[in-house]
Amino acid sequence: MVKQKRRLQKGAAFALLLALSPSLLLTGCKAKKDLPFYWFTDGFDNGESPTLTVDGVQYIQDTDTICHRTDAPGLIWKFSGEIGDTIGVCDDDAENGGSYKVCQIKGDEKQNFLYILPNHFVFGPYITFFCIREDLQINPPSVETVSSVVLVDKDAENILAQIDDPDMIAALLDAFKWDSIQTRNGEDWVYGSLTMQHKDFSFLQCEIEYCYSPEQEISYCQNADREWLPLPAEWFAVLLEHDFPTRGE
Repeated sequence: MVKQKRRLQKGAAFALLLALSPSLLLTGCKAKKDLPFYWFTDGFDNGESPTLTVDGVQYIQDTDTICHRTDAPGLIWKFSGEIGDTIGVCDDDAENGGSYKVCQIKGDEKQNFLYILPNHFVFGPYITFFCIREDLQINPPSVETVSSVVLVDKDAENILAQIDDPDMIAALLDAFKWDSIQTRNGEDWVYGSLTMQHKDFSFLQCEIEYCYSPEQEISYCQNADREWLPLPAEWFAVLLEHDFPTRGE
């Protein structure tokens, strides 16, 4: 089923996409007084994954399935939500007083995820951590984990359509199973993105770049190496149906 989402305000599209700036994501992280201390190691010294322990529950950072700091292409979930209240401070040594603060994720009532960021002013870029419960399995985008796919134009100003047909979702994911790398020829190309929504966690999304040529009747999607792969014919038909005037590079 395709649901029309035309002429939405620009803010609605930005809320759905992954292009949230760090300053916007961190605005909701409010601290309380007398916060508890939690043990945390960033893993930099031994090459291991960052680990956080909160009230006996262990959290880890899984960068194989979730990305929160960079705009990584391909089939990987990205954190696109908002950070909530601070529930504690953390470090690998209690005497340090907590170099980081531990924040909840808005909409995550069961506290399956926690966000870690510096507990003091940092001049310039700084490192943050997005941790999940160690006993929680987050699988890559699949028919079982994707609830819908949203078409957005190149400038993220309009949501063009929402696709929630499992067969269409499966066809899109199948495009990434092949190694048929394509080269775009000509100039009349339309560009946009396909944003997959996680079924269980609304703040996890996967954004895929696409392009298509109405004249050549072909469409492509971009893999993790930023190479173009052919999209199935049914997806070209959907893209063409929701054509918009954003053309060219």
